[in-house]
Amino acid sequence: MNAPTLITKFAGGIMQIRGRTWIALGLGLLTLLALAIWAVVALFGWLWGQGKTLATGTPEATRVIVEQVDQIIPGARETLGEWLPALGSEPPRDVSGTDIGPVARFPGLVRAHWQRTGAETTVRYEGSADYHAVLDHYAGGFVANGFAQSVLSATLEGERHEYRKDAERVILTLDRLPQGRIRVTLAAVPSAPTFEGK
Repeated sequence: MNAPTLITKFAGGIMQIRGRTWIALGLGLLTLLALAIWAVVALFGWLWGQGKTLATGTPEATRVIVEQVDQIIPGARETLGEWLPALGSEPPRDVSGTDIGPVARFPGLVRAHWQRTGAETTVRYEGSADYHAVLDHYAGGFVANGFAQSVLSATLEGERHEYRKDAERVILTLDRLPQGRIRVTLAAVPSAPTFEGK
């Protein structure tokens, strides 16, 4: 058989297919195209959400997401690290020292400073967190442990509170930092003796 005969035979075969079959094939292809578009949009939405979490999330959330992506796509951390240097580096770690006070550190914050001067110990934590959630965490924690609270100062940029219980005295300073970050400073200060006159 020569080429023109094959083309004529093929065209004749296609022409014998019913109109309903062509409609069904067309609808099937449109459905597949619609599903492919939906999958691309859903994937883009998921990636967008992960990117927002990386940009505004806590260092712990960023670390977990990068590890998950690195498990799915080996070497992704290095590739992303070329475009976004912050992703290629390890999350910040605590400096040496110990936490102070009866209230546990707010999750996601990193110990950035620790100092002991005489009987006073100062610890500073930094990280991305909701300002009011952190304030409520410490205020509620100190009060639940029997401390009396007094506000020393409060502005839109930060607050300073004093917590006292018997001979214990802790000064809490909470500051707003740029890019949704906060700084919490706790200072364990020895209480001055009080003298009652008679």
